[in-house]
Amino acid sequence: MEWRDGHFAWCQNACLRRESEEVGTTTEQAVAEIRSLVYKMAERYGAKDPDGVMDTFVGEGSSIIGTEIDELRFGAEQVRLQIVRDLSEADALSFGIDRLHVDVFGDSAFAFADGRIVAGIGEETFRFPVRSTFGLTRTNDGWRIAQIHTSVAHVGQSEGRSFPVNLTKTLSDLLTSLDSEAGASLVKAKGLGTSTFVFTDIVDSTELSQSMGDERWFEVMTEHFDASVVKTLGDGGMYVFSSGTSALLAAMETQRTVAASSDPRLSIRVGVHTGDVVQGSDDFIGLTVNKAARVAAAAQGDEILASLTTADIVSNPEIRLGEPKTVELKGIAGSHVLLPVLWGDD
Repeated sequence: MEWRDGHFAWCQNACLRRESEEVGTTTEQAVAEIRSLVYKMAERYGAKDPDGVMDTFVGEGSSIIGTEIDELRFGAEQVRLQIVRDLSEADALSFGIDRLHVDVFGDSAFAFADGRIVAGIGEETFRFPVRSTFGLTRTNDGWRIAQIHTSVAHVGQSEGRSFPVNLTKTLSDLLTSLDSEAGASLVKAKGLGTSTFVFTDIVDSTELSQSMGDERWFEVMTEHFDASVVKTLGDGGMYVFSSGTSALLAAMETQRTVAASSDPRLSIRVGVHTGDVVQGSDDFIGLTVNKAARVAAAAQGDEILASLTTADIVSNPEIRLGEPKTVELKGIAGSHVLLPVLWGDD
């Protein structure tokens, strides 16, 4: 097995030598030099200096791996393109290193950094927790970075979970209720054919209900559901629409209503998906409704996500879509393109 451009080869050969090999400097010196190099890379990244960042790399054998699907770059030219793109998207940047661990294996080394990127874009500031691993090699000019793998922690992935997309208890219970004969009949009564489903889920509802008390919580829940949801269970609900356009407009109005009227402020996630309704309840629940619930589970608070199927059939000037993102939906094979629905005034 070999990685492209021999990355596995240099790692394997160097690791065989381990720390016992005489390499001209002590391990302590190598660790200090590597730490200095990583901090220098972060400083030059924050200074928006692409040439300075590239000076910390090994050269043509460099590679970089990021979070998004297109952030896989091999060779100095491609690495530079990625760095320039990163730096050009923000008006101001900083790359803070909160923790740095280094292991040296002869002429090669690995470093781990736990840190944060702060990006100023217009009048807004965004903070991204990041984790980076570095593959480094010793050159005639000193230590240089051969590979960086940096990932942004998924905001929808809670502590203690390995995967970011998971049905909340509310969404799971909604699907379970629809598996019953009564639940399936309720949905089928909306009409067979192609339908659009909207699932909503209130974020952190347990904490909110405890802070408000049962009486006030009931008032807020009633206000929300009366305004927006056809079928409810606990702190979530489901719409069934014959039109993708009406489904998205209703989802947008739901977010606006909740944002304007809730006290204390509620945050809901919304997922929308369109599919054929078939006669068999198992197929109906398993194919179309299940995916709609998964799309809702992938959303963040205050966010509406629409499947590509829904987005493709909608054409309305009131509906604006954000940049698509590709995600894995647990229990559904393949990758899925979801599009944020922009419901605010901006």
